[in-house]
Amino acid sequence: MSLDYCILNELSYPFVDQYDAKKGLETFVRTYQKIGEIGLKTLRLPAEINSIHYLPLAPNYLLLNYLNDSDVNIDIKDRIREILTDAPFIHDDEFDIKEKSENSEFRFQLNGESVIAQGLGVAYLLDTLCLSFNSQEIWDCDFISLLRIDYEKTEQVKVKHSSKPEHFTAHKSYFEQKKRDSLKESKELWQRRAEFFPHLEFLKQVEQQLELCGLSKHFFQIIERLKKLNNYAEKWKQEGGAYNNKVIEGLDVTGESVPTLNKYADERTFRLPNGEKKIFEQHIKTGDLRIHFYPDNQTRKIYVGYIGKHLRI
Repeated sequence: MSLDYCILNELSYPFVDQYDAKKGLETFVRTYQKIGEIGLKTLRLPAEINSIHYLPLAPNYLLLNYLNDSDVNIDIKDRIREILTDAPFIHDDEFDIKEKSENSEFRFQLNGESVIAQGLGVAYLLDTLCLSFNSQEIWDCDFISLLRIDYEKTEQVKVKHSSKPEHFTAHKSYFEQKKRDSLKESKELWQRRAEFFPHLEFLKQVEQQLELCGLSKHFFQIIERLKKLNNYAEKWKQEGGAYNNKVIEGLDVTGESVPTLNKYADERTFRLPNGEKKIFEQHIKTGDLRIHFYPDNQTRKIYVGYIGKHLRI
């Protein structure tokens, strides 16, 4: 499930000419503003887009040319710059995507040719919206049909899609319900944390952080990471020895570098239930979020102190 970002459809450009590109980007801005009303506030770019500034908007007309075009409304230009040039890329090796996309390929019939559709495919896998430039009539719709091919079967799937503000009307209630469900699930997770993760101890501030994560694309990934950390904590208590992040199965766990701790140790310092302050430098990566924890070698307890956006480094 993904709730706070949408994916750019890399198949939806170029436009026919510069005029269409300029009009199309105005529509793109309005569409992006519309979907932002429900919390889809970040656009992610498929890895196929090597350099966003050299995006071919039209023949002999790159995004770089558009941003330097004096004929373009400066407010629209600034908004496009903000949306596209700061947009993070999305890669196949991101943990949550890799888990879902392994052995799958997505294809779309474009101008009579079957082409790989990464952006549309990722949007389908993450159950989020794919955003297109309205460059052709084929993108003027609220759902896109794709062919999904994997080792088990080949099937037609539908992707939630928008290239105009009015397209989002078909999806608004769905994303609103997802938002409500996730918030409810995050509150329940906190209330039943001892049942779900009996071998982990959560500091009080994590309650509010989990609630915020309930609105995040990574909520269910966070649960899976915590389950694996809980499994390690149980095994550690049983077998003894010193904490070792290299034997935690299925997790990307690291500590912080010395320069980071020299500058930002305070941001990673939290108070244990006994009042003692500790640096929670060990952390699990899940997308753009981090789970910081402290493994106590004396008691063999693992304290989770922070779940949220990447802290400063």
